[in-house]
Amino acid sequence: MVYYDGSNNKFNKDPENNSDNDNIMNEYEGYEYRNPGKDYKLLEELKIAFSIPSRLKELMEVSKKCFVKYVIFVSLFAAIIIYLIPFIANVAGFGGFRALFLEKMPAFTYHNGELSAEKKFDMMISGYHIYIDTEQDSVDSSTLPSNGMYLCFGRKNMTFNYVEKSAVKDFSRVLYTAENKSLFSEGMNNATFAQATGTFYVTGVFLTILMAVIVVVKYLLLAFFYTAVMLIPYKLFIRNIYTDEAFKISYYAQTIGIFIVSINKAAGILLPELLVSIVGIFITFRFIKYTLSYNGDKEDGD
Repeated sequence: MVYYDGSNNKFNKDPENNSDNDNIMNEYEGYEYRNPGKDYKLLEELKIAFSIPSRLKELMEVSKKCFVKYVIFVSLFAAIIIYLIPFIANVAGFGGFRALFLEKMPAFTYHNGELSAEKKFDMMISGYHIYIDTEQDSVDSSTLPSNGMYLCFGRKNMTFNYVEKSAVKDFSRVLYTAENKSLFSEGMNNATFAQATGTFYVTGVFLTILMAVIVVVKYLLLAFFYTAVMLIPYKLFIRNIYTDEAFKISYYAQTIGIFIVSINKAAGILLPELLVSIVGIFITFRFIKYTLSYNGDKEDGD
């Protein structure tokens, strides 16, 4: 049986048995002790991530538990500010889903496999357009009035469309399509949906959680990218940086970018999304580069 004595070496439980200890040392020659990580409070992690880059190196040794908590918090923050808050504001703006179906939307009914509505309808809810045009069997993406994501209802089919119009080229694509009967039953109308408003509120919470999962995947993948592009080459010269430490720095360095992108979206895209994304990427690269350079200087000084 072996144990650590607090140093980088591994020993037999019987320290008087030198031969056994020599065998163990030979067996584990080249083994390097790794600190399991330090525990940080969430606010402390945020403070460091938002501070000058020279402090970011402190988070290289954060424990896995604290790192996972931080990722979950940042992702939930982004999902809440991008989706849930605008969703609540939109719903409050039209007086709740009941008022939406009974007062805002044109009268509609589903009969004999077809949806009919008094007139066209277009409303933005949490960054998504709800669009009704029963003059078409399926809504043609080219007829949609502006950029964005659309949940469209035609006479026979419902579609999920993406539209991006610019001075150079118009782009549109149908991402999903299904027959109206997959959502509507015979005789459904405004009153039917008004009675099921609870379902829509639950859906809002579910979509917020889904958005958080998407944010987790997005920024973890970006952290892998930053690690490969910037940190692995640096590792050739800075021996004390491990891949997991490099990955943590890549994620923490994105914090400011995540926050400014999220706030810009929540505020109704005050600045062009591409510009804000570029600024976020620039800040991330600067934080990573400064952190590595600072750490490298410290190593050279030692």
